[in-house]
Amino acid sequence: MSTVPGKVLILCIDRDNDVGERLGIPTPVIGRDNLLRVAIQYILRYPDDSDANAMFAAIQLYDNLSITLGKENVEVALVTGSSSEDIMADLKLLNEVDKVLSQFNADSIIVVSDGPADESVVPLLQSKRPVISIKRVVVRQSKGFEEFAVLMKHYILKLIVEPKYRKYALGLPGAVLLLYGLFSIVAAYVPSFITVILGAVIAMLIGVSALLYAFNVHSEVLKFIRRYELTFFTIVISVMLMILYPLVNAYVLKLNYETLLLKRPTIFDVMSIVIAVSLLTNIVEIYAKRGVIDSRRIVLAVAVSLFPATILNDAVWFILGQLSFMDFVVCIIAYIVINLLVLTFVNRISKRLQYREL
Repeated sequence: MSTVPGKVLILCIDRDNDVGERLGIPTPVIGRDNLLRVAIQYILRYPDDSDANAMFAAIQLYDNLSITLGKENVEVALVTGSSSEDIMADLKLLNEVDKVLSQFNADSIIVVSDGPADESVVPLLQSKRPVISIKRVVVRQSKGFEEFAVLMKHYILKLIVEPKYRKYALGLPGAVLLLYGLFSIVAAYVPSFITVILGAVIAMLIGVSALLYAFNVHSEVLKFIRRYELTFFTIVISVMLMILYPLVNAYVLKLNYETLLLKRPTIFDVMSIVIAVSLLTNIVEIYAKRGVIDSRRIVLAVAVSLFPATILNDAVWFILGQLSFMDFVVCIIAYIVINLLVLTFVNRISKRLQYREL
């Protein structure tokens, strides 16, 4: 220690100002005796707080250095920030350091803290005096807890702020919330059994896709699609089913036209499903054979697939007096909004893919 030049200031850092706010005392606290009184008072009220251990450690370090360097060359003080732990807290802490240095003009500083949160101000202290050492006081019973909390805060902010992580941390929950909102809108206008079927279909599609990808079955599916013309067969089968649906209702189930047009699922719902399956198959086939995701076809598929089940179906209801004019207008607006959202999302994805290719 004899190599340490000049006067040494031992600074006990309390960036969140637990000591000052809990005890209601002004800071900074300068001098061994003053700091000892504050430490005793604090530990009697809060025996499980690590700030008390940091203050006693600072006093112990002061006593040891006083023997080596002499009391006139060593001083100890407590400086605090604020509970906000932001820029204002750092400014307050630096202001208190200036007050301490005005009374004891130290040549170097030794920092005593109870964890990484307090040590984050060390670069700021370097602008005042050289920081020659950092002594961290860790209570054994809670060892690693504050480090864990600081790391968690750091990585959570990293997930939110940095774009490459943000698209996963916020993008996936955002997509889930968007689907939930759209599903809630649909549920408000269709019977409950339709929403149950729709929810089950979405869950099954997601589950099947995850399973195919997890067990690498998707590669075999892509090979099969590349080999055969699936779009043509899908369209043929889908059109046959769409023709059979009203025929079965009319001649087998003996249902009238009102059932086909007004009771869910209507003929327009079946038409939407047929169109959606055909266009989706075509998009997947193009991707499998050419390796290209056609964004225009995706937007077209959504717009055309939704049109029969929303606009045409509601138009029939409106003409037959089963739907008010305002409800019909709301359905049209909802259709336009959904397509605009899909168009915006697809455009952003396609631009990112083009940028990666470049």
